[in-house]
Amino acid sequence: MNNGLIYIFTGDGKGKTSAALGVAMRSLLLKKKVTWIAFYKQESWGLSESKLIDKFANLEMVFGGKGFHMQNRIEKVGDRGNVVVDTASKEEHLLAAKACLQKAKQQLELCPFLLIMDEILNAVMEGLITEKDVMEALEHRGDTHIVLTGRVDKRLKRLWQVADLITKCAKIKHPYDAGKLAVAGLDY
Repeated sequence: MNNGLIYIFTGDGKGKTSAALGVAMRSLLLKKKVTWIAFYKQESWGLSESKLIDKFANLEMVFGGKGFHMQNRIEKVGDRGNVVVDTASKEEHLLAAKACLQKAKQQLELCPFLLIMDEILNAVMEGLITEKDVMEALEHRGDTHIVLTGRVDKRLKRLWQVADLITKCAKIKHPYDAGKLAVAGLDY
């Protein structure tokens, strides 16, 4: 029987991962077991949240991604220059996403209080894993609560239907559009 709730944080605005981190903090501070699996982010990025594992014994974090899947794209940031946003091959992205999903399934067997799959919805929308793959994992959640993040639309009807909560972060204005890069402590 599946009693664990499913939360989705989505939209084109900033705040999806931040919302998931907030839920994780609540659980961790109550001494609950939390597993965080990042489907795109890498350990080498030096993200602030990766330091949480040094603070909480009840947290497992997996940064299993290969960067944001954009097929060797370079993106212009305002008038300040270019940023490489992807250097991995399609095959590397596929393998990384499948490994992250497999890790999520293994974690569900251990019954953590909370499992966060950060950017998993991007992986589905970009064809790295299927909605069916995610649904099969969710069917084995038992009492584990799940948070899914990433940009998605209503084409993923089954996920939309099983979710207990869906919050959409809408972009109204973002400093990146004016050429300002991410700020440590605010954005990562």
